[in-house]
Amino acid sequence: MKATRSDVAKLAGVSTATVSNVLNQSGKVKEETVHRVMEAVKALDYRPDMIARSMSTNRTMQVGIVLEDISNPFFGEIARGFESAANEKNYFVNICTGFNKLDDYFDNFITRRLDGVFVTALPYKFKVNKLYDLVDRGIKIVTSGNVEVDYRRIASIENDYIAAMKEAMEYLYGMGHRDIAYLSGLGRNLPYDLRCISYKNMVNKLELPCRDSLLVDGKYPYATSMTEGYDAANRLMNLGHKFTAVICGNDLMALGAMKAFREKGLRIPEDVSVMGIDGISFGKYWEPSLTTMAVDQNRFGRKAFELLYADMMEDTISYYRNTLDLTIRKSTAQCCR
Repeated sequence: MKATRSDVAKLAGVSTATVSNVLNQSGKVKEETVHRVMEAVKALDYRPDMIARSMSTNRTMQVGIVLEDISNPFFGEIARGFESAANEKNYFVNICTGFNKLDDYFDNFITRRLDGVFVTALPYKFKVNKLYDLVDRGIKIVTSGNVEVDYRRIASIENDYIAAMKEAMEYLYGMGHRDIAYLSGLGRNLPYDLRCISYKNMVNKLELPCRDSLLVDGKYPYATSMTEGYDAANRLMNLGHKFTAVICGNDLMALGAMKAFREKGLRIPEDVSVMGIDGISFGKYWEPSLTTMAVDQNRFGRKAFELLYADMMEDTISYYRNTLDLTIRKSTAQCCR
């Protein structure tokens, strides 16, 4: 026979209201009581009726995450951190990729009555007004990707790519590099590509001779995989301009670029230093290992859920700026040209 909430209360020695508070994470319950209730839930294999719960609490205990590119381990690790944090609060996570029509996804979120959504897809893939439609219907939103939203209505968590690119450029400059290329993967005029904006600013600040001649744009529809890095590196070499160091929009692009350089007989880092931005685990095991501006992706995902949860529970809308760490490996070296 299926266990009931009353059965859990009896075994734990508490009231059914206390069981409800523990399961719904509402009200103040002593840690010892929470432990007894959860032990009783486990012993009885109690599974609450989520439909009944949603009717009584006006919450479905479901959230969503919209990823830019699920094939990129950077976003996969963010999703893992987000999902882990959500599961700890008994939320079910719907994972959606950025390859499909996101506006349709957002309409579906309304139909399915999700409690909140974390949107990491780039802004050109959806209409920003769709986010406000969700908020107006009581669905909380956290964005990432430098989406231009009203921060009074929508929470946001962003990587500080301005500072990260500045540090990367200063690091290479300090190693004697003056002809520093950037393989973007996106378009140089996109307002939300802060890496590209910061690169152009640093070229001017450091008075580098290359100006923007070593900036290689991506092509629409934009992608930032190893294939794009490989193609962008070949385009860079075909330009015929001198370069001694290359920064790529992310680590996958950097790995693809390294393959292209090696195929043309360039040694890394002896002939060209290569850097990525994001810090996926692949770079650590590549040959040579990749220098990068690293994000703790799992922590980033957990922080995103923390912001979403605060909004869902307390209507607290926050902005969080995440710093990146310079991780020096074997793909960069002192310039000898």
